[in-house]
Amino acid sequence: MSMFGVLFVFLSSGLLGMWISLEIGFFGFLPILNGKSVAENEATVKYFIVQSVGSALMLVSFLFILSENVLRLGSLDELYLVDFMMLVSFMVKLGVFPLHFWFPSVMSTSSWFSCFWLSVVQKVGPFWAVSGLGFGGLFFLFFSIFLVWTSIVGAFGGIAQVQFRPLLAYSSLGQTGWMGLICMMNLNLFVIYMFLYSWLLGGLLCSLHIINSYSVVDVPGWCSSKGLFFWVFSGGFFISLSGLPPLAGSALKLAGVLTLIYDFPIFLSVLIFSSMVSLYYYLNMFINSVVCLGSGSYSIYDNMVMNTGMVVVMIGVLVLNWLGGFPLFLGCVGFFL
Repeated sequence: MSMFGVLFVFLSSGLLGMWISLEIGFFGFLPILNGKSVAENEATVKYFIVQSVGSALMLVSFLFILSENVLRLGSLDELYLVDFMMLVSFMVKLGVFPLHFWFPSVMSTSSWFSCFWLSVVQKVGPFWAVSGLGFGGLFFLFFSIFLVWTSIVGAFGGIAQVQFRPLLAYSSLGQTGWMGLICMMNLNLFVIYMFLYSWLLGGLLCSLHIINSYSVVDVPGWCSSKGLFFWVFSGGFFISLSGLPPLAGSALKLAGVLTLIYDFPIFLSVLIFSSMVSLYYYLNMFINSVVCLGSGSYSIYDNMVMNTGMVVVMIGVLVLNWLGGFPLFLGCVGFFL
């Protein structure tokens, strides 16, 4: 149901059809987010309340736009107010600064699969809708500034985190700025960006699920020979998402650089700075696993629940991350040439 909602957003040709498609995706995600624990149920309630507010604002703004009275008799200030209401509704749904407060709270108590769905699938529909609405002038500038500030909040918010799921929430906020600006500039590149990002994030979450680790201090150290799995899988995905060459995630950042460098050089500089801050605490975690600063005393192999299909998928994603950086790098350059 959630996937159908995203698909219907692509196929919608009107405002109300787009709103209904977003609502289908929203209600389809609620059973996925809801789990067995009280914390997951609480996260579901928070998500439901916030998304309901965003949906109500969006519906009211769409009805005003479709109203002939507003278009015929409304003053310029009233039309600006309607556009601003619509912009705020999308900011609420996407978790864009300063309306990002709900995102780390929901994601920190969700399951790994819910974290993936919230960070990838639930963002595709609203971003696609924003790009189709064609915000221009002042509202385009405001939305771009808010996206850049979201990346800054995501970068500095992750510094003080020791739990993986809040850390991934702020990492997702850091990626939101890149996603939003790329989406408004080049839709084809946005689709490629989201596809590769979903592969890397999915591999990271699968590896964290396999080692059953939820905190930085639970990472087994290298000297005990148990940190090798984290170093190769989880650590590699972390630094790849920050854009460090020659890993596959560097192609994501290169695509953003080549897309924004001519039209938004100042915004691009801030986004690169936020990625450097994220790289700092990713490398910090990476080094901890090497020099055995983690306090994990259990054997990660005792917690592995793997089948043949998961092994094949993990190996494929691992190869893509470590060996696919250079081909993707060249492909990204060729895309713009």
